[in-house]
Amino acid sequence: MNPLVFFKGAWNALLKNKKRSFLTMIGIVIGIAAVSTIMSIGRGFENYVLDSLNPDEGELLTVDIQFQADDPDWMLETNEDLFTDMDMRMIENVPGVQSVETINMNSEYASFDTTIDGEENYLEASLIEDSGSPVVAGRSLDSIDNERENRVVVVPYSLIESQYASEEAALGKGLSLGDQLYTIVGVSEGDVDASGILAGFLPQEIEIPKSSYNRYHEEDTIEDQISITVARGSLPSDVAEESVSLLEEEGTMRDRGTYTHFDMSALDDGLSQVLRGITLFIASVAGISLFIAGIGVMNMMYISVSERTKEIGIRRALGASQKSIRAQFVLEGVMMTSIGGIFGYLFGWLFSSIASFFLPFSTGLDLFTILVSIGVSALVGLIFSYAPANAASKKEIIDIL
Repeated sequence: MNPLVFFKGAWNALLKNKKRSFLTMIGIVIGIAAVSTIMSIGRGFENYVLDSLNPDEGELLTVDIQFQADDPDWMLETNEDLFTDMDMRMIENVPGVQSVETINMNSEYASFDTTIDGEENYLEASLIEDSGSPVVAGRSLDSIDNERENRVVVVPYSLIESQYASEEAALGKGLSLGDQLYTIVGVSEGDVDASGILAGFLPQEIEIPKSSYNRYHEEDTIEDQISITVARGSLPSDVAEESVSLLEEEGTMRDRGTYTHFDMSALDDGLSQVLRGITLFIASVAGISLFIAGIGVMNMMYISVSERTKEIGIRRALGASQKSIRAQFVLEGVMMTSIGGIFGYLFGWLFSSIASFFLPFSTGLDLFTILVSIGVSALVGLIFSYAPANAASKKEIIDIL
Protein backbone atom coordinates (compact mmCIF):
# COMPACT_ATOMS: atom_id res chain seq x y z
CA MET A 1 0.00 0.00 0.00
CA ASN A 2 1.13 3.52 -0.74
CA PRO A 3 2.74 5.07 2.39
CA LEU A 4 0.77 8.25 1.80
CA VAL A 5 -2.44 6.24 2.06
CA PHE A 6 -1.22 4.76 5.35
CA PHE A 7 -0.56 8.21 6.83
CA LYS A 8 -3.83 9.62 5.53
CA GLY A 9 -5.79 6.70 6.99
CA ALA A 10 -4.03 7.00 10.37
CA TRP A 11 -4.66 10.76 10.50
CA ASN A 12 -8.34 10.36 9.63
CA ALA A 13 -8.72 7.67 12.30
CA LEU A 14 -7.27 10.04 14.95
CA LEU A 15 -9.52 12.89 13.82
CA LYS A 16 -12.55 10.64 13.95
CA ASN A 17 -12.14 10.36 17.73
CA LYS A 18 -10.70 13.79 18.53
CA LYS A 19 -11.56 13.91 22.20
CA ARG A 20 -10.30 10.42 22.96
CA SER A 21 -7.09 11.03 20.99
CA PHE A 22 -6.54 14.35 22.73
CA LEU A 23 -7.06 12.96 26.24
CA THR A 24 -4.72 10.04 25.53
CA MET A 25 -2.14 12.45 24.13
CA ILE A 26 -2.15 14.58 27.30
CA GLY A 27 -0.25 11.91 29.23
CA ILE A 28 2.50 11.90 26.57
CA VAL A 29 2.65 15.70 26.59
CA ILE A 30 3.05 15.83 30.39
CA GLY A 31 5.70 13.11 30.45
CA ILE A 32 7.80 14.55 27.64
CA ALA A 33 7.44 18.09 29.03
CA ALA A 34 8.75 16.93 32.43
CA VAL A 35 11.68 15.01 30.92
CA SER A 36 12.69 17.77 28.48
CA THR A 37 12.45 20.46 31.18
CA ILE A 38 14.69 18.51 33.55
CA MET A 39 17.21 17.70 30.81
CA SER A 40 17.34 21.30 29.57
CA ILE A 41 17.90 22.67 33.07
CA GLY A 42 20.38 19.89 33.90
CA ARG A 43 22.49 20.49 30.80
CA GLY A 44 22.34 24.25 31.38
CA PHE A 45 23.59 23.74 34.94
CA GLU A 46 26.33 21.40 33.71
CA ASN A 47 27.60 24.02 31.24
CA TYR A 48 27.38 26.71 33.95
CA VAL A 49 29.52 24.72 36.40
CA LEU A 50 32.11 23.72 33.80
CA ASP A 51 32.38 27.30 32.49
CA SER A 52 33.03 28.53 36.03
CA LEU A 53 35.89 26.04 36.39
CA ASN A 54 37.55 26.77 33.06
CA PRO A 55 39.75 29.78 32.27
CA ASP A 56 38.32 32.77 30.46
CA GLU A 57 38.61 33.04 26.71
CA GLY A 58 42.17 33.84 25.70
CA GLU A 59 43.76 32.35 28.81
CA LEU A 60 45.90 29.22 28.66
CA LEU A 61 45.27 26.05 30.61
CA THR A 62 47.67 25.03 33.37
CA VAL A 63 48.43 21.73 35.05
CA ASP A 64 49.95 21.32 38.50
CA ILE A 65 52.48 18.70 39.53
CA GLN A 66 52.98 18.08 43.24
CA PHE A 67 55.72 16.27 45.10
CA GLN A 68 54.88 14.35 48.25
CA ALA A 69 57.71 12.86 50.31
CA ASP A 70 57.43 9.32 51.63
CA ASP A 71 58.70 10.64 55.00
CA PRO A 72 56.68 13.72 56.10
CA ASP A 73 59.17 14.42 58.92
CA TRP A 74 62.01 14.74 56.43
CA MET A 75 59.91 17.11 54.34
CA LEU A 76 59.30 19.30 57.37
CA GLU A 77 62.96 19.49 58.26
CA THR A 78 64.64 19.69 54.84
CA ASN A 79 65.84 22.89 53.21
CA GLU A 80 66.43 21.24 49.84
CA ASP A 81 64.60 22.43 46.75
CA LEU A 82 61.94 19.90 45.87
CA PHE A 83 62.09 21.04 42.23
CA THR A 84 65.59 22.05 41.14
CA ASP A 85 66.66 24.18 38.19
CA MET A 86 67.58 20.97 36.37
CA ASP A 87 64.04 19.64 36.92
CA MET A 88 62.59 22.86 35.56
CA ARG A 89 64.74 22.82 32.42
CA MET A 90 63.85 19.17 31.87
CA ILE A 91 60.10 19.93 32.05
CA GLU A 92 60.47 22.95 29.72
CA ASN A 93 61.69 20.57 27.00
CA VAL A 94 58.55 18.42 27.18
CA PRO A 95 56.44 18.88 24.01
CA GLY A 96 53.40 21.06 24.68
CA VAL A 97 54.95 23.00 27.59
CA GLN A 98 54.92 26.76 27.08
CA SER A 99 56.31 27.74 30.49
CA VAL A 100 56.84 26.28 33.94
CA GLU A 101 57.27 27.88 37.36
CA THR A 102 57.72 26.71 40.92
CA ILE A 103 55.08 27.83 43.39
CA ASN A 104 54.43 27.16 47.01
CA MET A 105 51.13 25.35 47.40
CA ASN A 106 50.35 27.53 50.37
CA SER A 107 51.12 30.87 48.69
CA GLU A 108 47.46 31.59 47.95
CA TYR A 109 45.52 28.75 49.58
CA ALA A 110 45.77 26.47 52.57
CA SER A 111 43.72 23.52 53.77
CA PHE A 112 42.55 22.49 57.22
CA ASP A 113 40.66 19.68 58.87
CA THR A 114 38.42 20.91 61.67
CA THR A 115 35.53 19.67 63.80
CA ILE A 116 32.31 21.70 63.80
CA ASP A 117 29.38 20.59 65.93
CA GLY A 118 30.94 17.15 66.27
CA GLU A 119 31.35 16.69 62.50
CA GLU A 120 34.65 16.58 60.59
CA ASN A 121 34.99 19.26 57.90
CA TYR A 122 37.64 19.77 55.25
CA LEU A 123 38.22 23.48 54.64
CA GLU A 124 40.14 25.38 52.03
CA ALA A 125 41.37 28.79 53.15
CA SER A 126 42.07 31.74 50.88
CA LEU A 127 45.06 33.66 52.22
CA ILE A 128 44.15 37.36 52.10
CA GLU A 129 46.70 40.20 51.89
CA ASP A 130 44.54 43.24 51.11
CA SER A 131 40.74 43.01 51.16
CA GLY A 132 38.51 39.97 51.36
CA SER A 133 35.23 39.14 49.66
CA PRO A 134 31.92 40.82 50.63
CA VAL A 135 30.08 39.55 53.71
CA VAL A 136 26.44 39.38 54.79
CA ALA A 137 27.28 39.91 58.46
CA GLY A 138 30.25 41.41 60.31
CA ARG A 139 33.15 42.75 58.25
CA SER A 140 35.52 41.65 55.52
CA LEU A 141 39.23 41.08 56.06
CA ASP A 142 41.53 44.00 55.24
CA SER A 143 45.23 44.87 54.98
CA ILE A 144 45.38 45.81 58.68
CA ASP A 145 44.50 42.22 59.63
CA ASN A 146 47.37 41.05 57.48
CA GLU A 147 49.85 43.62 58.86
CA ARG A 148 48.99 42.83 62.49
CA GLU A 149 48.84 39.07 61.89
CA ASN A 150 45.36 38.94 63.46
CA ARG A 151 43.90 35.50 63.99
CA VAL A 152 40.55 36.32 62.40
CA VAL A 153 38.49 34.43 59.86
CA VAL A 154 35.55 34.96 57.49
CA VAL A 155 33.40 31.86 57.02
CA PRO A 156 30.41 30.94 54.81
CA TYR A 157 27.19 30.58 56.81
CA SER A 158 26.60 27.12 55.33
CA LEU A 159 29.64 25.95 57.31
CA ILE A 160 28.42 27.00 60.75
CA GLU A 161 24.62 27.11 60.37
CA SER A 162 24.25 23.90 62.39
CA GLN A 163 25.88 25.71 65.35
CA TYR A 164 24.40 29.18 65.15
CA ALA A 165 20.83 30.30 64.51
CA SER A 166 21.88 33.32 62.42
CA GLU A 167 24.89 34.94 60.79
CA GLU A 168 25.09 37.58 63.53
CA ALA A 169 25.14 34.91 66.25
CA ALA A 170 28.42 33.52 64.88
CA LEU A 171 30.31 36.81 65.06
CA GLY A 172 32.96 36.88 67.78
CA LYS A 173 32.91 33.10 68.20
CA GLY A 174 35.98 30.92 67.78
CA LEU A 175 36.89 28.50 64.99
CA SER A 176 39.73 26.02 65.47
CA LEU A 177 42.09 25.77 62.51
CA GLY A 178 44.90 23.32 63.10
CA ASP A 179 46.11 24.01 66.64
CA GLN A 180 45.16 27.71 66.51
CA LEU A 181 41.90 29.42 67.47
CA TYR A 182 40.59 32.08 65.09
CA THR A 183 37.83 34.62 65.79
CA ILE A 184 34.94 34.82 63.33
CA VAL A 185 34.68 38.49 62.27
CA GLY A 186 32.55 38.03 59.14
CA VAL A 187 30.08 35.63 57.57
CA SER A 188 29.91 35.37 53.79
CA GLU A 189 27.08 34.14 51.64
CA GLY A 190 29.30 31.37 50.35
CA ASP A 191 29.57 29.70 46.96
CA VAL A 192 26.41 28.46 45.23
CA ASP A 193 28.06 25.07 44.81
CA ALA A 194 29.44 24.79 48.34
CA SER A 195 26.06 24.15 49.94
CA GLY A 196 24.20 22.86 46.91
CA ILE A 197 24.43 19.88 44.59
CA LEU A 198 28.24 19.83 44.64
CA ALA A 199 28.54 19.89 48.43
CA GLY A 200 30.03 16.41 48.37
CA PHE A 201 32.72 17.34 45.84
CA LEU A 202 33.97 20.82 46.76
CA PRO A 203 35.37 21.90 50.16
CA GLN A 204 33.99 24.86 52.08
CA GLU A 205 36.11 27.99 51.58
CA ILE A 206 37.10 30.38 54.36
CA GLU A 207 39.36 33.45 54.43
CA ILE A 208 42.23 34.22 56.83
CA PRO A 209 45.08 36.80 56.69
CA LYS A 210 48.09 35.50 54.81
CA SER A 211 50.63 36.75 57.37
CA SER A 212 48.69 35.04 60.17
CA TYR A 213 48.92 31.75 58.34
CA ASN A 214 52.64 32.18 57.66
CA ARG A 215 53.28 32.91 61.36
CA TYR A 216 51.11 30.30 63.04
CA HIS A 217 51.03 27.51 60.48
CA GLU A 218 54.41 27.71 58.77
CA GLU A 219 55.23 24.20 59.95
CA ASP A 220 52.23 22.87 58.02
CA THR A 221 53.85 23.64 54.68
CA ILE A 222 54.90 20.13 53.61
CA GLU A 223 54.25 20.26 49.87
CA ASP A 224 55.51 22.21 46.91
CA GLN A 225 54.47 22.10 43.31
CA ILE A 226 55.22 23.35 39.83
CA SER A 227 52.65 24.93 37.56
CA ILE A 228 52.92 24.15 33.84
CA THR A 229 51.30 26.42 31.26
CA VAL A 230 50.18 24.28 28.34
CA ALA A 231 50.72 25.56 24.80
CA ARG A 232 47.70 25.95 22.54
CA GLY A 233 46.81 22.79 20.64
CA SER A 234 48.24 20.44 23.28
CA LEU A 235 46.24 18.25 25.63
CA PRO A 236 46.83 19.12 29.33
CA SER A 237 46.48 15.46 30.36
CA ASP A 238 49.17 14.34 27.87
CA VAL A 239 51.56 17.08 28.99
CA ALA A 240 50.99 16.26 32.67
CA GLU A 241 51.45 12.51 32.25
CA GLU A 242 54.64 12.89 30.22
CA SER A 243 56.07 15.40 32.74
CA VAL A 244 55.30 13.12 35.69
CA SER A 245 56.88 10.12 33.92
CA LEU A 246 60.02 12.16 33.23
CA LEU A 247 60.27 13.29 36.86
CA GLU A 248 59.78 9.74 38.12
CA GLU A 249 62.69 8.61 35.96
CA GLU A 250 65.10 11.55 36.30
CA GLY A 251 63.67 13.95 38.90
CA THR A 252 65.94 15.11 41.73
CA MET A 253 63.58 13.79 44.43
CA ARG A 254 62.47 10.62 42.64
CA ASP A 255 63.93 8.40 45.39
CA ARG A 256 62.33 10.33 48.26
CA GLY A 257 58.68 10.45 47.25
CA THR A 258 56.08 10.50 44.51
CA TYR A 259 54.93 12.97 41.89
CA THR A 260 51.25 13.49 41.17
CA HIS A 261 49.46 15.79 38.77
CA PHE A 262 46.16 17.60 38.51
CA ASP A 263 44.63 19.25 35.48
CA MET A 264 41.27 20.94 35.15
CA SER A 265 40.24 18.81 32.18
CA ALA A 266 40.21 15.70 34.38
CA LEU A 267 37.94 17.45 36.88
CA ASP A 268 35.74 18.68 34.03
CA ASP A 269 35.28 15.15 32.67
CA GLY A 270 34.47 13.63 36.06
CA LEU A 271 32.18 16.45 37.10
CA SER A 272 30.41 16.41 33.74
CA GLN A 273 29.72 12.69 34.08
CA VAL A 274 28.35 13.11 37.60
CA LEU A 275 26.06 15.99 36.64
CA ARG A 276 24.88 14.21 33.50
CA GLY A 277 24.18 11.06 35.50
CA ILE A 278 22.14 13.00 38.06
CA THR A 279 20.17 14.70 35.28
CA LEU A 280 19.43 11.42 33.50
CA PHE A 281 18.40 9.75 36.77
CA ILE A 282 15.94 12.52 37.64
CA ALA A 283 14.66 12.54 34.04
CA SER A 284 14.13 8.77 34.13
CA VAL A 285 12.10 9.11 37.34
CA ALA A 286 9.96 11.76 35.64
CA GLY A 287 9.72 9.42 32.64
CA ILE A 288 7.65 6.98 34.70
CA SER A 289 4.66 9.06 33.65
CA LEU A 290 5.40 7.99 30.06
CA PHE A 291 4.86 4.37 31.05
CA ILE A 292 1.48 5.29 32.49
CA ALA A 293 0.68 7.25 29.31
CA GLY A 294 1.74 4.22 27.27
CA ILE A 295 -0.84 2.08 29.09
CA GLY A 296 -3.44 4.69 28.11
CA VAL A 297 -2.32 4.45 24.47
CA MET A 298 -2.65 0.67 24.55
CA ASN A 299 -6.11 0.89 26.08
CA MET A 300 -7.24 3.38 23.43
CA MET A 301 -5.88 1.21 20.62
CA TYR A 302 -7.68 -1.89 21.92
CA ILE A 303 -10.93 0.11 22.01
CA SER A 304 -10.26 1.37 18.49
CA VAL A 305 -9.66 -2.18 17.23
CA SER A 306 -12.90 -3.45 18.77
CA GLU A 307 -14.89 -0.56 17.29
CA ARG A 308 -13.45 -1.05 13.81
CA THR A 309 -13.92 -4.80 13.53
CA LYS A 310 -16.14 -4.49 10.41
CA GLU A 311 -13.61 -2.15 8.79
CA ILE A 312 -10.88 -4.70 9.39
CA GLY A 313 -13.05 -7.48 7.93
CA ILE A 314 -13.88 -5.49 4.80
CA ARG A 315 -10.20 -4.60 4.23
CA ARG A 316 -9.21 -8.23 4.66
CA ALA A 317 -11.92 -9.31 2.23
CA LEU A 318 -10.60 -6.82 -0.33
CA GLY A 319 -7.14 -8.37 -0.10
CA ALA A 320 -5.36 -6.40 2.68
CA SER A 321 -2.65 -8.49 4.32
CA GLN A 322 -2.12 -9.01 8.04
CA LYS A 323 1.07 -6.97 7.75
CA SER A 324 -0.75 -3.94 6.32
CA ILE A 325 -3.47 -4.11 8.98
CA ARG A 326 -0.83 -4.27 11.71
CA ALA A 327 1.13 -1.40 10.19
CA GLN A 328 -2.00 0.76 9.97
CA PHE A 329 -2.77 0.53 13.68
CA VAL A 330 0.88 0.83 14.77
CA LEU A 331 1.21 3.98 12.65
CA GLU A 332 -1.84 5.47 14.37
CA GLY A 333 -0.27 4.92 17.78
CA VAL A 334 3.16 6.24 16.73
CA MET A 335 1.64 9.29 15.03
CA MET A 336 -0.43 10.15 18.12
CA THR A 337 2.48 9.83 20.57
CA SER A 338 4.90 11.65 18.23
CA ILE A 339 2.56 14.64 18.01
CA GLY A 340 2.29 14.52 21.80
CA GLY A 341 6.09 14.40 22.02
CA ILE A 342 6.48 17.51 19.86
CA PHE A 343 3.99 19.47 21.95
CA GLY A 344 5.57 18.06 25.13
CA TYR A 345 9.01 19.31 24.09
CA LEU A 346 7.63 22.75 23.23
CA PHE A 347 6.01 22.98 26.67
CA GLY A 348 9.24 21.72 28.28
CA TRP A 349 11.27 24.35 26.45
CA LEU A 350 8.79 27.00 27.59
CA PHE A 351 8.99 25.88 31.23
CA SER A 352 12.80 25.70 31.21
CA SER A 353 13.00 29.16 29.61
CA ILE A 354 10.79 30.56 32.35
CA ALA A 355 12.94 28.80 34.97
CA SER A 356 16.10 30.38 33.51
CA PHE A 357 14.84 33.81 34.62
CA PHE A 358 15.16 32.61 38.23
CA LEU A 359 18.44 30.70 37.81
CA PRO A 360 22.04 31.97 37.42
CA PHE A 361 22.39 30.14 34.09
CA SER A 362 20.44 29.95 30.84
CA THR A 363 18.72 27.05 29.10
CA GLY A 364 17.82 26.80 25.45
CA LEU A 365 17.17 24.61 22.46
CA ASP A 366 19.26 21.47 22.53
CA LEU A 367 19.38 18.99 19.62
CA PHE A 368 19.99 16.06 21.97
CA THR A 369 16.92 16.91 24.05
CA ILE A 370 14.78 17.31 20.91
CA LEU A 371 15.87 13.91 19.59
CA VAL A 372 15.27 12.25 22.96
CA SER A 373 11.81 13.81 23.32
CA ILE A 374 10.55 12.85 19.88
CA GLY A 375 12.37 9.51 19.83
CA VAL A 376 11.05 8.39 23.21
CA SER A 377 7.49 9.44 22.39
CA ALA A 378 7.59 7.55 19.07
CA LEU A 379 9.04 4.50 20.86
CA VAL A 380 6.22 4.58 23.42
CA GLY A 381 3.69 4.58 20.57
CA LEU A 382 5.44 1.72 18.82
CA ILE A 383 5.71 -0.49 21.91
CA PHE A 384 2.26 0.06 23.36
CA SER A 385 0.32 -0.01 20.10
CA TYR A 386 1.94 -3.16 18.71
CA ALA A 387 -0.09 -5.64 20.78
CA PRO A 388 -3.50 -4.15 19.81
CA ALA A 389 -2.35 -3.84 16.17
CA ASN A 390 -1.19 -7.44 16.17
CA ALA A 391 -4.53 -8.57 17.61
CA ALA A 392 -6.35 -6.66 14.83
CA SER A 393 -4.22 -8.27 12.12
CA LYS A 394 -4.98 -11.79 13.35
CA LYS A 395 -8.75 -11.50 13.20
CA GLU A 396 -10.25 -14.07 10.83
CA ILE A 397 -12.53 -12.87 8.04
CA ILE A 398 -15.14 -15.58 8.67
CA ASP A 399 -15.38 -14.71 12.40
CA ILE A 400 -15.69 -11.00 11.60
CA LEU A 401 -18.29 -11.31 8.84
